[in-house]
Amino acid sequence: MSARYYIVRPSLNIEVGKVSRPLDVFLMDNNAYEWAFITAWNPHSRILDSVENEARHHALMQNLIEARYTFCEGFGESLDGSWPAEKSLLVLDIPRIDAMRLGRRYEQNAILLGTLNQPAELLWLEGLNN
Repeated sequence: MSARYYIVRPSLNIEVGKVSRPLDVFLMDNNAYEWAFITAWNPHSRILDSVENEARHHALMQNLIEARYTFCEGFGESLDGSWPAEKSLLVLDIPRIDAMRLGRRYEQNAILLGTLNQPAELLWLEGLNN
């Protein structure tokens, strides 16, 4: 299943394995070097109702606010329509290990990661020890 990842404001698209120049400019404008794209929706690919998903999304936002991370809202969705769009967050300057922990905390199979001037990486969390 191919997916598309995008940020609402500013309008940005992220593709796995590709560098996004607009994202790099956004990072530089915000004095950020690394990022993660994380969702709390549909843990372990188990579709939840919108009330549960919204509560999980709000909890993720609260975690990020408490940790003083800057983030933007976005969505991840399948290109073929076989999976519903999931609210997600682009988190700026979050260390890789912290992003992995959040992904695991919200029971995600994978998260999207990147650093300035590098291609976006889809990181599968299952089986990783960190």
